[in-house]
This record gives sequence, C-alpha cells and structure tokens, in this order.
Amino acid sequence: MFVLTASEMAHLDRQTIDQIGIPGMVLMENAARGAAAFFLEILPDLPKRRVAVVAGAGNNAGDGFVLARLFHGQGASVRVICLRPPDRLQGDALANFRILEKLQIPVLVWNEDQDFAAQWQWLAQSEVIIDAILGTGLKSEVRGLYRRVIEGLNTLSVPLLAVDIPSGLDASTGHPLGVAVRANATATFGFRKIGHVVSPGEDYVGNLRVVDIGIPPGLAEASGIKRLWLQENLVARWLPPRPAETHKGTAGHVVVLSGSPGKTGAATLICLGAGRVGAGLVTLLVPASLNPILEVKLTETMTLPLAETAEQTAGLGALDEILRFTRDKQVLAMGPGISLHPETRELVRTLLLQATCPMVLDADALTALAAQPELLGNAAAPLILTPHPGEMARLLHSSTPQVQNHRLEVATAFSQKYGVILVLKGHRTVVAAPDGRLALNGSGNPAMASGGMGDVLTGMIAGFLGQGLEPFQAACLGVYTHGAAADLATGGRFSRGLLASEVAEQVPAVIGRLESRSGQGACAR
Repeated sequence: MFVLTASEMAHLDRQTIDQIGIPGMVLMENAARGAAAFFLEILPDLPKRRVAVVAGAGNNAGDGFVLARLFHGQGASVRVICLRPPDRLQGDALANFRILEKLQIPVLVWNEDQDFAAQWQWLAQSEVIIDAILGTGLKSEVRGLYRRVIEGLNTLSVPLLAVDIPSGLDASTGHPLGVAVRANATATFGFRKIGHVVSPGEDYVGNLRVVDIGIPPGLAEASGIKRLWLQENLVARWLPPRPAETHKGTAGHVVVLSGSPGKTGAATLICLGAGRVGAGLVTLLVPASLNPILEVKLTETMTLPLAETAEQTAGLGALDEILRFTRDKQVLAMGPGISLHPETRELVRTLLLQATCPMVLDADALTALAAQPELLGNAAAPLILTPHPGEMARLLHSSTPQVQNHRLEVATAFSQKYGVILVLKGHRTVVAAPDGRLALNGSGNPAMASGGMGDVLTGMIAGFLGQGLEPFQAACLGVYTHGAAADLATGGRFSRGLLASEVAEQVPAVIGRLESRSGQGACAR
C-alpha cells in the first residue's frame, strides 16, 4: 500500500528489529524465501540451471547468500561471486556467508589484482544471475569494480534477477547512479520504493514483486508515511456503500461547464465519465448556439444554454446564471473544450473566486489561471486540479522536462502552496494533497495515449466528488478506476487504438470489482 524512500525503509527495518523484536536473521530469511518463490514463478526450471549469485558487502549480499543456499538445496548448480572479501561482511550477512562455507557451496572471492576476464567466466558461463551487489541504501555513484561488473551483466543474454532493487538504482528517485543493472525481475522487501515505480527506474526493475518479510502492517502508517500506491485493495476501501434506497437526487448532481466550436466532444466525454462512476444527475452548461448539438450527442445528461461570446464560447454574461445554478450542487467541473477566448478565461477566473461548490479544473481552465496561479489560494471552495505535464509547466512558468524529472516534488509543492488537490497526469499519475498525502497510480497502460482520456477522467473525479467522497480520495478513486478501466478494455492484448469512450464503457465493471472486494456488491446484500 505504501511507497517508501530508502531511509524510510531502513527506519522500518530498524524499528521491526529493535522495538518489535523480530531478529534481522528472521527478516533476511523471510526476504530470501519470498524472493525465491517469486523467481521460481518467473523461471520454473531455475533449479535445473547454472545459477550465479553476485554479492557485494551489505545486507543485500546476505539476502543473496540465503538465496544461494535455498536454490542449492533445490538441486541448482549454484556459485557465489563475492565482489568484496568476506572480512568486509558483518552481522546477518556474515552469518549467512558462514553457512555457505559449511555447506561447501562454491564461492569465488573476486581479486582485483588478478585477470578480470578469467574471473568473469564464472558469470559468463551462468544461465541465471541473481544480483545482490548493492541494495536500497546506495547514495553515491557506482565506480570501480562494481561499475565494470554491472556494465558487463547488462551485456549478457541470460535472466537477471535483482534482490530488493537493481544494483546502482537510486531507491528514492529511480535514477541510475552512474550505471544500474537492467533486471528482468525484482523481488523487493516490505514495501515498494519510489525508485521501483517511477521513470526511469521502472525500466530497470522489470517484473516487480513485493515480498512480505514480517514487518507489522501498521508500522508504516504509525511512522507517519503518507505516500500511497493506488491499487485495488486500497481504493476499494474508499468507495462508499450505496444504500438500497439511493435515488438520483441523493447520488450527487454534477455540473459541467464545457464546449466550444470543434470541442463538443470534450463536453460529451466529461458527462459520460461522471455518469459512469454513478453520479445521479449531470447537467452540462453550454454556449446557447451549441446546445442543439449537445442535446443530440447527450441522452442522459441535461443541458443549460448559456449566454455566449461572438465566437460561441461561454461569456461573462452567463456568470450570474452559473452562480445561481451551482449554489446547491455538489460539484462543478470545467475546463476541457471551453476555449481560450479572453472573456471565457475571465469567466473561469471569476467563477473560481465566487462559486461555492467544489470544483474540478482541467485543460483550458488551467491555462486561464496560468498567468495568475495565486488566485487558487483565494478560491471560495475546495479545488481539484488535473493538469498534464505541459499544463503543469505553464502553471509553474517552468518547462515540461523539469516537471517530468521531478513529478513527486512538483506535485507536492504546488498542492501545499495553493491548498489544492493536484492530479499530475501521465504515466504513474501523482495525486497530492496539502496535508502531505501523496499517491502514485498503479493502473493504466500506453493505449491511453489518445485524445479525450483526460476529459473522461475529469468527469469521473467530479462524479466521485459529487457522491460525497473527500476530495483526495475522490481524485485517487477517479485516477485508479480510469486506468483500471483501460486495463480491462485492452486486456493486455494491444497498446494502441483505445478510445476514451471505450474506457468509460468499462468503468462500471471496475466499480463492480471494487464493490465486491469491499463486500458491498449487489450479491452481498
């Protein structure tokens, strides 16, 4: 559920050993046994292969030593290559090395004064390599023998299985520290680390499995960690039960401000997203001349024609009517497809300051605020912003690469500065709250790279918010369900050609899955 930095993980390890009383040897044994089970899922014939365990000098090496013992016991031809002399080992790692000696498992202690190529043959002749060189505590650039060995490992055409994290990868940022192992699979211990799930780190991790090593479940939360991994078993807890007597008037009324010439599709998709997550009522506020078009496109959504500019966009003349209409509504979503007309921009800024219902802002509404982001701090109601990286860069007067290179930091800082829920879209969408909560999304796939996906998401978040969810949870549920619906639509069969409307069609099935997991599905009643 949680995503940790390297220092947070080290703190939890130490608490488990010192305060809870679970010995480090037990944690190490649990870690290696869980990793072994995972690696056997990846390579069922592993015990029939020649296995090389490459070890450094820390606890990561100790995990590798236990794996060597376990696979040796299963009949594998195992060799251990120690890149540092055993006298550099201590504690649990040293104890497990002594066990290898007693079992007479072959060990090569690398000698940097001897020929590299001759010693390399122990690795070159292996059919599986287990990387136990460097763990999550690495902070400095990889150099010397370690670097040369890692570079060599990446040239081999055999499976590379990483213990805890691919050696050389920064567990807290996901950036290689000079060089890093490109693993086929990684077994990490206790919790995901940031470096496992953000770019470019996830490209080095391969198939990831989190192994339970015995750290008490409540310890991370008690330690004040607020960084979450959005997955089904977490977000299902947040989906509120729907009583049998629920009707459209009690399921939330979502108001959508959207539409301009050439952009009526955006309005349609927002309304579709809101309806698919269960909003009882959806009303679209649309420039009057476009109302006939939207009434044809939308069946379940009501429309309210607005005073408009000469360019058929929502005008300032619509302000009083919008304020009256939204006064008793649960949420206003605005931005996609409203245009960048100066008068429409001014309408957005004025609504931000005067509308009293919670708002979800996206697309053109964010651009309207780019020159004056300080207005966000003066909003009359709670806000959820859903920028893509380019829109985020405009709000920050920065660049898209700068945003992408620091996604977690950017989202956190902006959310806290302006007191908003910030949904920074993209691969591994980030959701940040002013109180320090932060979530990384675990759902979604590359087939979502098509127009209209963000419009559906805006509607989904608004729909959840309209049903009474707390804003951070509404944003997280929308983000996860959106990605999970895309995963369901593709089924892993294709990576392009998915339409936004097709994602919306799969949303009820995902919600049904969440309801079943939380015990509130129709069959549970």
